[in-house]
Amino acid sequence: MNEPEFARLQQSLQHGFSLNPRAVLQEGWQRIYGAKLTMVMAAIGVAGSWLLLNQLLVTVAGNSENEWNASLLGLLISMIMAPMSGGLDMMGIHRAVERPIRPNQIFDYFRYVLPLAVASLIMGFMTSLFLPLGVALGLPAALSMLPTLVLSVALMFVFPLILEKGLSPFQAILLSLRLFARQWLNLIAIHLALVLLFMAALLSFGIGLVWVAPLYMVVKGIIYREACGVRGAGEQGTPSPSSSAGDHFEA
Repeated sequence: MNEPEFARLQQSLQHGFSLNPRAVLQEGWQRIYGAKLTMVMAAIGVAGSWLLLNQLLVTVAGNSENEWNASLLGLLISMIMAPMSGGLDMMGIHRAVERPIRPNQIFDYFRYVLPLAVASLIMGFMTSLFLPLGVALGLPAALSMLPTLVLSVALMFVFPLILEKGLSPFQAILLSLRLFARQWLNLIAIHLALVLLFMAALLSFGIGLVWVAPLYMVVKGIIYREACGVRGAGEQGTPSPSSSAGDHFEA
């Protein structure tokens, strides 16, 4: 609880933290220069692995049209891909604190596959509850998806909290929701701006993704830095999560 690496996180939970959407986006734009190629290569690696894994699992499981089976298959893919998704988050954090990054950094976190997969499983169930509930209540599909999208933003801190702070999946999910509650309006505003940029990038036949994809990663890293702090500033390499994180920080 008193360790320096938890000081910013504890302060954010108790007193809140500041976020200026315009300043965050401007800093993110500045920080992608010199790192676009590295981050785009990493993003392509993750997307390619997802497509390959999806095709492999569909081939093994058969082309089922059952909606429940499709949902389970998607959840399984998310769990397997969790270390690589976490790697993208960590690249953004490293860039936000001026640490070196490399394309194959996305493969550095498979030793944490168990806590990341557990977190992915829990988050998958949490975000999948609202759409069927909305349909059951007779709400339009777009309105039913809104809580799912907001919850996805609220859970943005989970993987980095596991990888960078060494928290358990349950601690990370709880703390991510608490952090979101502190700055929910600005976090949603930032993500809406990023969604608009992604749409514009797609309209440019995908060329704009060379800028928007790295910007998204770095902006997430800046937000994490401001909300949670990054331990071992100036150290190289990846901090190792402690198996007894609960002894150091109480969610």
